[in-house]
Amino acid sequence: MWIRRTNGPLIILDFDGVIADSGQVYLDMFMGVCRELGVDQFQTKDDFLKLFEGNAIRSLVRMGFPLWRLKRLFQEFKPRIDQANQHVRPFEGMPEVLSQLAQRHPVYIVTSNATDHAQSFLERFGVTGVRGVIGGDEEPSKVKRIRKVRRRHRGRTPYYIGDTKGDMREARRARAVPVAITWGWHPIEKLEEGRPEHVFDSPAAMRAFFLERAQ
Repeated sequence: MWIRRTNGPLIILDFDGVIADSGQVYLDMFMGVCRELGVDQFQTKDDFLKLFEGNAIRSLVRMGFPLWRLKRLFQEFKPRIDQANQHVRPFEGMPEVLSQLAQRHPVYIVTSNATDHAQSFLERFGVTGVRGVIGGDEEPSKVKRIRKVRRRHRGRTPYYIGDTKGDMREARRARAVPVAITWGWHPIEKLEEGRPEHVFDSPAAMRAFFLERAQ
């Protein structure tokens, strides 16, 4: 049972697949790096998306990736992400929706992407009012990062908005209300396995829901 607070919502969002339309870009880069490194566990888009049914890093470890190979994979991947981020665009309507919500409620971004990538993206597309971005470079555990934001706003009901089954599971572990959006990486059937409390089919629907919440 979720404890509903009286001071309104605390809105925490994932970045990739929720705000940034980066799925295909990252898929192409990831598959390319795997081929170059001789990693043959990933042959299809579904192979890639299965990583995000839980924590992606833990999924790779369970698949038997030795630490040296995992580090090398990330080293190869990061420069390409840096370059690709310059070409990633937001989902239609998201910059305006985020700025509007941030005028009413505290809004944060908790992402596996790098903090500076998400921050520069917000600046580039004119998103205003977001109180903080906490990326995977600051703390590997998304659960711990969500809890950190919760502690800053103890009187509010925390919502975590994500686009994968793993996001829903991590939201629950962090004691935030799991909210799914349908324009991201996982289809609705997979998202529902994570038992979201709410499902939004558009940024406009997300805006309407939170603007109706108490101040």
